[in-house]
Amino acid sequence: MADKMPRFMTNATVIKALAKVFAFQAIEIDLLRARAGISDADWKTMKTEAFKKTYAKQRAFYEDRLTGAFALERISQSERETRLLELWLKQSEESPKEEP
Repeated sequence: MADKMPRFMTNATVIKALAKVFAFQAIEIDLLRARAGISDADWKTMKTEAFKKTYAKQRAFYEDRLTGAFALERISQSERETRLLELWLKQSEESPKEEP
């Protein structure tokens, strides 16, 4: 019996698959928006508000957790915001969750 080579996917294959998934999701979203009668301007407003809400929740969470660490260091407000954003991005990459 011949040894089977392990199957693996290259990064390019994964990217192509994800691109197809995202393309189909975009089509579905456009169809749902058309069915619901949501204009482009309203959709942009809804997305912006959702992002702001999510960002505010994450920022509050990390600020609460890191207040002590920042108090021990003398860093600027922009450095704080940069660190918070990096932590938020890292957390969102590690465990993507849908919130109700």
